[in-house]
Amino acid sequence: MGHFNMFIRHVSAFIAAFVLCINIAAADAPFTVETRLGSWNDADRSNREVPFRFYIPREAKGALPIVIFSHGLGGNRDGAAYLLDYLAAHGYVAVAVQHHGSDTPAVFGELGPNGLSRMDAATLREKLRQSVSPAVAVDRFRDIPFVIDELELMNQGDQSLKGRLDLTHIGMSGHSFGAITALFLAGQQAGEGHVSFADGRLAAVIAYSPKKQRQGDPAEIFASIRIPTFHMTGTEDRDPIDLDEPPSSRQIPYQNIRNADKFLMVFNGGDHMVYSGRIGPGGPRPSDERFRELIQKASLAYWDMYLKQSPEARTYLTGNGFNSDLGALGTFEFVVK
Repeated sequence: MGHFNMFIRHVSAFIAAFVLCINIAAADAPFTVETRLGSWNDADRSNREVPFRFYIPREAKGALPIVIFSHGLGGNRDGAAYLLDYLAAHGYVAVAVQHHGSDTPAVFGELGPNGLSRMDAATLREKLRQSVSPAVAVDRFRDIPFVIDELELMNQGDQSLKGRLDLTHIGMSGHSFGAITALFLAGQQAGEGHVSFADGRLAAVIAYSPKKQRQGDPAEIFASIRIPTFHMTGTEDRDPIDLDEPPSSRQIPYQNIRNADKFLMVFNGGDHMVYSGRIGPGGPRPSDERFRELIQKASLAYWDMYLKQSPEARTYLTGNGFNSDLGALGTFEFVVK
């Protein structure tokens, strides 16, 4: 019973982390950011609804690179605002996608996060089981190509976005379940049949708190990833649904990618909530704000390197620039071909 109570506390904090948002203003940002809410319906999947939130740099001219973000279990399109707002303020169109079946209503019910305290253990277990099922995961994976299709249509005919989207430079990112989504869209294969959900329109990926594949040989599963990936985790980045899984297992995807550029940052003391910008269980940690600043800085440099082909960003990441900024707060390594 004690172990299950600990599990409930971890799950509660984990899920709440995707719903509450800390938005940090970028004081040195060149652009102001406007947000836009909306929803698409996929006619090919029984009109599956895919809600979104755009972050758009208001004064930026020309076609802008795109960064898509996929939330974690129990999250929604409002997640990771501190990061997506920062990227938009530096010249990106950021698109937060909401995945029905593993979003806030699917996990919490109609009461939202307040409903968690009213759930009995059996109800919570069943909601979690349904929210991480293979069918739900496949729906998530299929949401992203549909989103890119819709972005292509908006770039042709949307009144405010027409001609503003650079569809030749699209990045994909996500936290936790969203990191899994991002890696599958990058080319990670599923199961013994080596099913692929890769989308060739993606140029690079960031996986915040990635997770290993439970089935199959990691060396085979990740061999088909052939676009750059950046993996961010921490020494306390435990899986709240599997407390016996060590935080180091989140480095397995990075360790088994062989055919593309790759980066790995591990925060000393970083937990699972850091990457979505939330306060962890027990209140804020002294390192939270600094961690978020480094996540912003590393993410922007990575996207600048691969979506804008910035030589300055390449030098910052592959020289001593970012490593110096990180200092004793973590470790950073990479393989650039």
